[in-house]
Amino acid sequence: MPEGEPTLVGIGIIRRVPDGRILIRERPAGTVYAGYWEFPGGKVEPGEAPDQATARECLEETGLAVLPHRLRAVVEHAYPHGFVRLHFFDCSPIDPDAAPDPACRWVAPADLPAYRFPEANEAILAELAADG
Repeated sequence: MPEGEPTLVGIGIIRRVPDGRILIRERPAGTVYAGYWEFPGGKVEPGEAPDQATARECLEETGLAVLPHRLRAVVEHAYPHGFVRLHFFDCSPIDPDAAPDPACRWVAPADLPAYRFPEANEAILAELAADG
């Protein structure tokens, strides 16, 4: 592993009821990995827990208020631009009828591998696709 402390990140795997689709978003132009897809989330701020960051970032990025209810996995990954520790939380929308930002897409778990995600997501993508 790289030297130094990783950047902590909270990530939401938001599952829609009743069809079980998962929300992903396309990374915007001008960002690292622009054009790739991702689960919504972002950096943990000082004094914030990873689940709190997940809820905050999901709202900021998708417009959906979510409830993180289970830590699915913690993944450390060294990207060329930095070392990260990703906290993946299973989440549900607080309002099941709310519509996310247009940059987002609801995708069946089995279809997730068809989308290009940053490398640190590989194990989670495989697990979600296998679980259905």
